Amino acid sequence: MRVGIVGSGFAGSILARVLNRMGHTVTLFERGSHPRFAIGESSTPLAALSLERLAERYHLPDLHSLAAYGRWIDQFPSVRRGLKRGFTFYGHRSGTAYLNDDANASRLLVAASPNDAVADTHWLREDVDHFLVQRAVTEGVEYLDRSDLTNIERTPKGWRVIGSRQGKSLGLDVELVVDASGASNFLAKLFAIPSHLSNIGLQTGLVYGHFEAVAAFQDVAQAQAAAFPPGPYPDDRAAVHHMLEEGWMYQLPFDHGVVSAGFVVEYGDRWSELNRQPPEEVFRWLLNRYPTLREQFADARPTQPVAMIGRLQRRLAAAAGRRWALLPHAFAFTSPLFSTGIAWSLLGVERLARLLEPAGVSPTEAALEVQLLRYGEMLSEEARHLEQLLEGAYTARADFDLFVAYSYLYFVAVSHAEASQRLRPPPPELGSWSLVGFLGASDPVVRGAVAQAKEMLHAVRMSGPTGESPGGFLNAIRDLVRARNVAGLADPARNRMYPVDLEALVEGAGLLGVTPAQIQDNLPRLRGIT
Repeated sequence: MRVGIVGSGFAGSILARVLNRMGHTVTLFERGSHPRFAIGESSTPLAALSLERLAERYHLPDLHSLAAYGRWIDQFPSVRRGLKRGFTFYGHRSGTAYLNDDANASRLLVAASPNDAVADTHWLREDVDHFLVQRAVTEGVEYLDRSDLTNIERTPKGWRVIGSRQGKSLGLDVELVVDASGASNFLAKLFAIPSHLSNIGLQTGLVYGHFEAVAAFQDVAQAQAAAFPPGPYPDDRAAVHHMLEEGWMYQLPFDHGVVSAGFVVEYGDRWSELNRQPPEEVFRWLLNRYPTLREQFADARPTQPVAMIGRLQRRLAAAAGRRWALLPHAFAFTSPLFSTGIAWSLLGVERLARLLEPAGVSPTEAALEVQLLRYGEMLSEEARHLEQLLEGAYTARADFDLFVAYSYLYFVAVSHAEASQRLRPPPPELGSWSLVGFLGASDPVVRGAVAQAKEMLHAVRMSGPTGESPGGFLNAIRDLVRARNVAGLADPARNRMYPVDLEALVEGAGLLGVTPAQIQDNLPRLRGIT
């Protein structure tokens, strides 16, 4: 089959390589060229699992190396990245230096790995995307950068992609077109796919950049008398989240000294006013509202102009149709909170690849359409699930105690999914973990817990100071997640610091449908070793 993929970010380039390995003829279109600046992103254990499956199934060992920090450093040290041991959260109040005590009243650490060697990574997309495009070209993928695609027309066997490249007209017939263009929404514009953005309650904008000479937050905060009881990993070797009155700030530190940082700001009168100001002024204004953050960035310099996105959210009415498909981030996006982007995009790659196996057998038009529509339905279900999960987190974020309790829903879902995929074969009726709903989207226990937690959270927020306490909400969350909690989360005795806990996993073996002995026997698989 001849396949056209529009967009050469990491997902489009990996899909092109996979389909090329399978024997399909692939053309990868790109409006710009590489290397290019892109917003920083963080991987997660579920992203690592997808990379490892793709590496094994399609003989792409470099993807296995990119799935863990230690392997990445060993095999591709020139591709820049950052070490991500887990998720760090801090609660702030405007106009006040960051405060924390020995009970971690304003701090939460959740480890995603037991050591640096098997840890996740922050992806410097400028390097990662360029690396993967080069690999695709080396392996024989036709790569057309600087392509201005202006139209797409139906043909008897698929589509004709029309545009220009370097001053010459461009026209290419393909049997399937895949939109990997993310927020550019290539197919949505040409096909006039309706937007379902009005169904999303969450509305946030973003002001962001990459910065040099950013001080270590812990050093600044300790100098201002904040306590930092020893945690399971260094606080800043993580995806760092600062929970603020306006929204939250992320910080992703890379190994070469650059920090990707951005403020995610909820809509309202304040954002409407800020959105009309120069991005760098907005960034500095937000920093100045939080003294410890202001001090942390006192000497920081942006490596390129600070940028702004008016609204982050997007959602379309359909993700696939007759001989066309969107990868997840061209279809929907809710929030960078919890770092779901890379993992969900890679799931889309896995699913489309399986749909087109084997290359020598062309499915009938009707069979292909049915498979593509099912692919689209899965993305729709997962988008709704992610919206529910993330909207609840934003509702809770103004009260750090409530946010911490609510966040355990995400961490329970992701740790149960990771352990299941490491220790068990996929459901026989599906044949692949890539066909299981992302982050519990097909798990009635997880989905039910998210729905109930949102209702309880609304009641807590509405009841005011005389209502149910955050401690009561934490107890309720612990009960909701009990059937999936294999990581010992939501435990007040942990002092809001959660290492990777093998003992908790062994104790929860029954929740995974395995025995303690099977967990012990499969320790290498838990570390991504095949």
